[in-house]
Amino acid sequence: MTVKIGRRAVLAGLTAIGASPLMAQSIPTNPDVVVIGAGSAGLAAGRVLQQAGVSFVIVESSDRVGGRAYTETGRLGQPIDVGCSWVNGANNNPYAKLGYEKGFTMVDHSNADSDLFDMDGNPATGSDWVAYDKAWGAILEAMADAGRSGKDVSAASVIPDVPWGASVRSWMGAMDYGVTLDQVSTKSYWNSADSQPSYFVKEGLGTLVATLAEGMPISLNTPVTAIDYSRDGVTVETASGTIRAKACLVTVSVGVLAAEKIKFTPALPVEKQEAINDIPMGLLMKVPLMFDGARLDLGENNWVTYQLPENKAGEGCFFVSWPCGWDYMMGFIGGQFAWDLYGEGQDAVVDYAMDELVKFAGSDAKKRFKGGYASDWADNPNVLGAYGAVRPGKYGARAKLGAPINEKLFFGGEATGGAISALVHGAYMSGRFNAQQIVVALG
Repeated sequence: MTVKIGRRAVLAGLTAIGASPLMAQSIPTNPDVVVIGAGSAGLAAGRVLQQAGVSFVIVESSDRVGGRAYTETGRLGQPIDVGCSWVNGANNNPYAKLGYEKGFTMVDHSNADSDLFDMDGNPATGSDWVAYDKAWGAILEAMADAGRSGKDVSAASVIPDVPWGASVRSWMGAMDYGVTLDQVSTKSYWNSADSQPSYFVKEGLGTLVATLAEGMPISLNTPVTAIDYSRDGVTVETASGTIRAKACLVTVSVGVLAAEKIKFTPALPVEKQEAINDIPMGLLMKVPLMFDGARLDLGENNWVTYQLPENKAGEGCFFVSWPCGWDYMMGFIGGQFAWDLYGEGQDAVVDYAMDELVKFAGSDAKKRFKGGYASDWADNPNVLGAYGAVRPGKYGARAKLGAPINEKLFFGGEATGGAISALVHGAYMSGRFNAQQIVVALG
């Protein structure tokens, strides 16, 4: 049986080593443009600037490119996307074309099957499936009706209470937006682009994103501390020196902006600061659990869901089993529950995910278990969350955040991706659009 997971599908809202950027031996001190952040947005912007013949440098605070698109390979021995995982809306997604061009293995996940279990860990009965499908239909319809009519209200305020509703609300809220449905805007939901068709990249979506960095002037381990745009051009202070440029594109997360890790002179306009506060970072924590080749009677690439008590919506750990045929289950824990659990440490997260899995996969799962870990986006200083979720009533915040200042200070990234915000290609399109605007502004 097939169940479509939400309007956009579950985000993996969130880069990999593997490409070979042209590493700057010394930071250019006076390029036309300085791009802050070597994630999907920054790399896409770099492509446009290269093609336009505009001099630029990308400065990145971490030791790798890709940002929240990160394929980790060392810890469990197989490529694991601990950030962004899906090439969503593949018909209009530049990473679909890039993946095919570069010979990556694109695995269709558009109509994946589901394994469903009841509250006691038993396989779902026919009536359970009927109730589960009805819950999806009722909740999606209620959110769509509100959004279609222009209501910018909390999704939780419009959805009905139905059997299996807690499980659906968990997928739709905590494991899609990174927040519970009381913090999801119905207008934001309605104006999100469709996610289908969607693909996995077997070698890792992060690995694919990182190929964009080839041949670019990128300075890693170069955090930015201050941006002065009070005079002609901009002055960017970094841990490695000062860069003066005609324009600057900021692609850091709203988590970093909200934490005021970068000082702006003059201070950002009130409207910009309000927009930052109106797009708080949600959290989707990914928990890969590696096994010895056992499949635990779960289908390859399947969504794995179990019934939650109605007072536990937003809690739990759901899974995708054996993505791309690899030997791990990918667990998803989101929202405030994820923030709280991560605070207890990596071991607590893995233990919790395994305990949830054992409920329906049986004790044999522990015997075949080889190791696991949790993604660290919650306290990663370069991110501080997974992706931005617009507060109910604040639908216009993304456009306000993305508006340039004085045609020289620009803002991009997944939070400004419009209908595809919180997605890796939303960040890409944002970076590309901003770079095009910069080229025009520079004349």
